[in-house]
Amino acid sequence: MNVRLHYETGFLAGVYFDDRLQMNSYQVGLNLVTRSTDAADSNIALERVKIFVEDLNSTVFINSCWLLHEEMMTEMGIDITPLPEEPVDQIVGMMLYYKLNAIMEGRMEVTQIELSSVLGDNVCYLHDDQDPAGPFVKDGWWNDATARRTGKTTSDSDSNVVKLTHKNWRDVGLSWPEEPVKEIKNVVHANFAKNEN
Repeated sequence: MNVRLHYETGFLAGVYFDDRLQMNSYQVGLNLVTRSTDAADSNIALERVKIFVEDLNSTVFINSCWLLHEEMMTEMGIDITPLPEEPVDQIVGMMLYYKLNAIMEGRMEVTQIELSSVLGDNVCYLHDDQDPAGPFVKDGWWNDATARRTGKTTSDSDSNVVKLTHKNWRDVGLSWPEEPVKEIKNVVHANFAKNEN
């Protein structure tokens, strides 16, 4: 039997809009329905939602057309979440609708999202599957089942370390129960010089 749920959460994030960077407080209401008879699947799906929303704290939403600004902010160590249009509340809400459904992978479904913010004068924007997808009809990170919020990885050229911008759900204990664990075997060969002293 499918169970209908309502979950409320919130986060603080920056918005780069109209050549200004401002912090904003968001409130989110999710109407959800379970699509699996396995309670573990439903629990994992909801935990993925919680982790994704929590990771939005302190990010900066930016229109992806501002690539120069995006690169500059990334160089300054600012966490960026690029969107296909200006980061107004309606677009942020639509992004969450599609991304949260993607990360739950059919085990649970957001049937409707409500999003409001302080900068948006607490006007509540609603989105569901009956509404047009608008700019989110294009394939992007918002359709990806990982926790990533960008299409790129960033690298530190001085240390040759690549930092991935997405989480592996298994690393945070949120893979689906039926997913087999892939055994990784690493063989390290070391040739240590004999200390002659």
